[in-house]
Amino acid sequence: FMTAAEQRTLPVQMFSGIRDQINPTIMAAATLLLALSIVLFFALAFLTHRRAG
Repeated sequence: FMTAAEQRTLPVQMFSGIRDQINPTIMAAATLLLALSIVLFFALAFLTHRRAG
């Protein structure tokens, strides 16, 4: 979470986009990150369930 002053992290960029204007690029990145998280969650749940029984 520590960066140089001229660098903007993705969460900071997303918050600025929501606050200032809607940027389709940031919205697309957020959607992809959310979708990836959901897919990884279900894959891990499936593998854990399969290994347990």
